[in-house]
Amino acid sequence: MMDSTIDLNDITCSSDPLEAIEFLKGRDVVFTISKDSPFFIFIKNKYTINIISRKGDTIYFTIRSDG
Repeated sequence: MMDSTIDLNDITCSSDPLEAIEFLKGRDVVFTISKDSPFFIFIKNKYTINIISRKGDTIYFTIRSDG
């Protein structure tokens, strides 16, 4: 069970979603992001992600501990 869900589309999360991921990776967190977000491509290329679900345009994922 995940402790938190962090919406990377929400500007109050961080002005830079990659910075938020760096700060929270290794923790029990689910991230959400729009499939159309330009950051999503960077995230997929930089980290090993585990997509949990897709709801409309929103993707729910975790960062794998090995990535």
